[in-house]
This record gives sequence, structure tokens and C-alpha cells, in this order.
Amino acid sequence: MANKEVFNDIISDYEIARPGYTFELFKDIVEYAGIKNDAKILEIGSGPGQATDYFVKNHYSITGLELGEKQVEFLLNKYSKYKNFKAVCTSFENYTCDQETYDLIFSATAFHWIKPETGYPKAYGLLKSGGVMAVFWHMSSIVEPKTEMLDHIRNIYRKHAPELDTFISENEAEGLHNRRISEIQTNHLFSEPITKIYRWNEEYSAQRYLKLMNSFSDFHEISEEKQQTILTNIADYIDSNGGVIIIPQEVRLYMAKK
Repeated sequence: MANKEVFNDIISDYEIARPGYTFELFKDIVEYAGIKNDAKILEIGSGPGQATDYFVKNHYSITGLELGEKQVEFLLNKYSKYKNFKAVCTSFENYTCDQETYDLIFSATAFHWIKPETGYPKAYGLLKSGGVMAVFWHMSSIVEPKTEMLDHIRNIYRKHAPELDTFISENEAEGLHNRRISEIQTNHLFSEPITKIYRWNEEYSAQRYLKLMNSFSDFHEISEEKQQTILTNIADYIDSNGGVIIIPQEVRLYMAKK
């Protein structure tokens, strides 16, 4: 199973455990794009709808792309009362529609699955003149832990599945940030991108934290035995330290106009 296909089977844990996005982020996208409620929007990689929700419930016309049939079915059920939403089971690379269709194309913690030399030019071709491309990512799952409890959990990974210890340093995170700015300018199609950062703290019980771990694709590349050992050790650690763990969140947004 390819990494990105595992999300078809962990929809519930993803929806419950992933931290979502701030209202300020969506407000910034809408203001930058200057979109109205009749705007047409394309989302690449909707997942269980954590970023979709804002646009659906504010009555924008939105199409969500997802690879997994189960995910598409989940989204259609979730938004069955909203006529302004539709979901398509396809990859962005294989998606076809009329040229210059959308006022906004966005992707939430998903666009890294697409080669930038393919994704950005295709998005450019699907946007109306003056349309906006917005991509954003959570950073807390890839940057080195910043708290004592998170560092302890990292050591549990190191002991039982060191291959999962793939965190990057703060300096490497800045390098990634600069690379993403460069990637959105692939072929010099889009304008100079605007970037914004959003930070907050998210509280997790032991059980919610275990669901968070299960929502990451690389966790499913290790054996079930290792998974269970790690989950048990982490649950015991959190429960023995007050039953709650705080995770500092950071989301980085990149926006550019056609």
C-alpha cells in the first residue's frame, strides 16, 4: 500500500485527532483571494474535511478531490445537506475539468504528495485570471519536539522504531519554508507568494494522542507488534503524567495569485 493510500482506512482517527486549522487562516485566504459566496473552489486532498468545513459551511461552491473511495463516501455523507459541495475520487494529477474554472485552489497538509513541477503549473491552468493558489501545512509533526513530554515520546520511538524518528531541526524547517516559497513559483507562473504563520497549543488526552499517531501514514509502515508496543508505552507515560499532553502547533500558509 502506498503511503498516501493508507488514509482511506484511518478516516475516523484523522478527523478526531488531527488539530485542524485556525479561523484566522481561512479569513486570511478569503481576504487575499477576494472571493465571494459564488466563488468556485477546488480542494486538493480533502481528507475528512478539516479544511473543507469552513468553505462548505460558508456556502462557497467547492469540489474536493480525494484518492480513496471510503474518504469520498465519508465526505459526501458528512456534507449531504450542502448542495454547494461535491467530492471526486481521483488524484489531482488525473483530474480533468474546464480550463480557468476556479477562483481559489487550496490544499491543506497534502500538496507534498504532488510533484511541484506538475502540481503548480496544473493549478495555474485551472485558475481564473487573478485566482489564488493557497497551500498550507502543519509543522508540529515534522519539527523536533519542543517540550519535555514530547521529547520523552520521541525517545520511545527511537527505542522501538528508530526509522520513525525523522524530525527535522528548526534550521531545516526554515530551509523547507524557503523551498516551498520557491516551489510555488515553479516556471515563474504565480506572483510573489504571501506567507503567514499561525501558532497555538493543542491539548491531548492519552487516547486522542494514540489516535493522532495512528493517523500518520509512516506509523503503518512498521509491524503491528511495534505499533502496539509504542502505543502502550506512550499511553502509560501520558497517563502517569497527568493524563494530558500539550502540543505546540504551527501552520505555515503560502498564497500566490495568477
